[in-house]
Amino acid sequence: MNIIYKEGKENTDYSQVRTFLEAQASVKKSFDEEAVKSLIGNSTYVLGAYDDEKLVAFIRVLSDEYEWTLISDYGIFPEYENQGIGETLINKVTDRFKGHEIFAYTSPETISVFEGQGFFRSKNAFTYSGTDDSELDDSISNSTYFLPLGYRYENEFYPVVGDFPQGIKSKATISAEDVKYTDSAINVDYNRVNEILSVAFGGHERDINVTRGAFENSQYYEFAFDKDKLIGCARAVSDCKTQGFILNVAIDPGYQGIHLGWNIVTKLAEQMKGQNIFLNTHPGGVGFYNRRGFRRNKTALLYPAHPDMPPEIAKGFILPAGYRFVDETL
Repeated sequence: MNIIYKEGKENTDYSQVRTFLEAQASVKKSFDEEAVKSLIGNSTYVLGAYDDEKLVAFIRVLSDEYEWTLISDYGIFPEYENQGIGETLINKVTDRFKGHEIFAYTSPETISVFEGQGFFRSKNAFTYSGTDDSELDDSISNSTYFLPLGYRYENEFYPVVGDFPQGIKSKATISAEDVKYTDSAINVDYNRVNEILSVAFGGHERDINVTRGAFENSQYYEFAFDKDKLIGCARAVSDCKTQGFILNVAIDPGYQGIHLGWNIVTKLAEQMKGQNIFLNTHPGGVGFYNRRGFRRNKTALLYPAHPDMPPEIAKGFILPAGYRFVDETL
C-alpha cells in the first residue's frame, strides 16, 4: 500500500470521484461526470487519498474563506479504515481552515472518526426541508439523521438573542408586506451589513473586511429593505449543485417580530431548491428553527474556532465528547 494525498481541483480524478460518491451515498444515487466536474469546480477545497492511482478516501469542503467552513462529503472505502487515512484527511482540513467554525455533515458511521480529531456533536444544526414534511423523501425523514420536530435536549435553553424573535413586540412601523427583498448583492452597503450583524449577534464589533470578504465569497444572498434602508440579510455558501450552507441570518432589532427572519431564510432556500441546505444557529435561535420546515440534525459535528470557550457557553453549542442517543449503537 502506497498512500498519496492529492489536494486541489486540478489533481482530482473526476471519474473516480464519481464512482466514489455513488458508492458512498446513503441512498442510491447516480452522478453524471460533467455534474461531478461542476460540483468539484464549485467547491472550496478537495482532497483525495490514493493507493497508487486508486482513490480510496475523499473529502470535500465549502467555505467563505473567512469564518465558516462545512465538510460536505467525506468517505473512505472500508478496507482502508483504521489506518489513519481518514484522520489525515480531516486534519489537513482543520489545518487549512484553522480559526474557522468548521462543521461536518456526516453519517453515523463516521462520527467517532471526527470526534477523535477534535470535533463535537453540534446541538444547533438544522437541515432546511421546506414547509411540508409530507414531501420529504426517505433520506430526509430517516430518524438516523434527524431528530423529531421540536426536539429539545435535556439542558436546552432558548434565550432571546439577535435575530430570533420569540414573542418580541416589534418596534417596526411597517408590516412585513411592505418590506422589499432582493437576491442581488450589487451595490450592497457592507458597512450597513456589518452594523446589522454586529448588533444582531450580541453587539460584538466585527471587522468590515471580514464581512465584505465573506459575503463576496458566497454564492447566494437575500436582503430586506424598508424603502432604501437595509434591515435584514442572509447569505449562503454553495456548490450550486447538491449542498448549500446558510449563514449570517440577521435582522435589525427594530424590525424583529414581524417574520422577516423567516421570510429571508425561506427566500434564500428557494434559490437553492434541490440542494441539501444546512445551517447552524446560535443557541438562542434554536426555538426559531426548531419547527416545521427544518429538521434538527443528529449527525452534524463542530470543530470550534475557540475550543477553550467556558463550559457554561460550550454547553449551548456542543454535546459532551462521546455523546450518543439512546437509539444509536456506534
